[in-house]
Parts: sequence; C-alpha cells; structure tokens
Amino acid sequence: MKRRTVSLGIGLFLLPLFAAGMFVLVVRAQALFRYDQSYFTQHYQKLYPSPGAVASAIELALHNDTPSIFAELTGLRHKLRPPQANPDIRLMVVLKVTDSGYFQYLFFNIKTYQRIVYNVKEVDGRWVMVPRDLYYFLDSGDWLLFFIPAATIWWSVLAVIAVGTAIFQLAARFRQQLYRPP
Repeated sequence: MKRRTVSLGIGLFLLPLFAAGMFVLVVRAQALFRYDQSYFTQHYQKLYPSPGAVASAIELALHNDTPSIFAELTGLRHKLRPPQANPDIRLMVVLKVTDSGYFQYLFFNIKTYQRIVYNVKEVDGRWVMVPRDLYYFLDSGDWLLFFIPAATIWWSVLAVIAVGTAIFQLAARFRQQLYRPP
C-alpha cells in the first residue's frame, strides 16, 4: 500500500510538468504547419519589410472591410475571422518590444476609448501579425504567466494534503498506543 501511495504521489507531483510538456509538444507540432508559404515570397517581403509597415496595414485593414488583407498580414494557412471594420480605430504607439521579438502595437478607438493590442513579429524574412492564440502564448513565453502560478498552487495543495495525511496517521498511531488495552 505504501508503494502504491508513493507512486501516486509522484505521479500527482509530476502531473503539471507532464501537462506542460504535452502543451509544448502539441503547439510545436502545429507550428510546423502554421504558415502558408505563398505569403512569404519576395513580394510580401518587400510589402511588409518592417513592423511599422505591418502596423500601418493593420490600421488600414481595420478601417476598411477587407478580410484578404488580414490573411496577408498573418500569413496563416487557416484564415482568421477579421475584426469588424471600424473607422474610429487609430494606431497610437508601440506599446512594448518583448524579449522574444514581438512588437506590441496599441490601437485605440477614439469614440469608445477601447484599447486593442496587436502583436507583430518577424517570420521567415517578413513581418507578420501574430494572433493571440496558443502559438503566441508559447512563443512569447506568456504561457509561463499561467503555468508557474498554477503549478505552484497544485504543488502547495499536494503538500498540504501530504502533511495533513502524515499528521492524521501519526495521531492515529498515537491514539492506538494511548488506548491500547493492557
């Protein structure tokens, strides 16, 4: 019974690491087929040579109802549903350049004061708009902002259960010794 309990404890302890490994493996495998190579020709490399060019194209695409521009901007095999056209959205500023190479551009709706952030990164010699999907969270490292606290909470709960179980077992042994018939 003890051996089985130890095996179960080790399995439960390693569960977050296994889940993280599976997440990384699945997203990396999908990334192999993420981009449509027809959007990475010389024409598109000249059309989107910098993150600013992509940000300007995003603003124009947000003003007009042209889904084909979003397909060009992302370069993905699976086309995304573009956001609804809105002439009130303006490109404001480069919000941040991350350590993983993402340029985050802040767009602002001048009527509703809604803020929208679009991510731009260089891929295969051209700049693309990267949607906030599982690939982005893995590639940017933002998935760790969820994983580390979640794993810490999981391991803390396991530690509390292990300590509680050990205290309960010690108390049971103590009660047995204390109330043992003579």
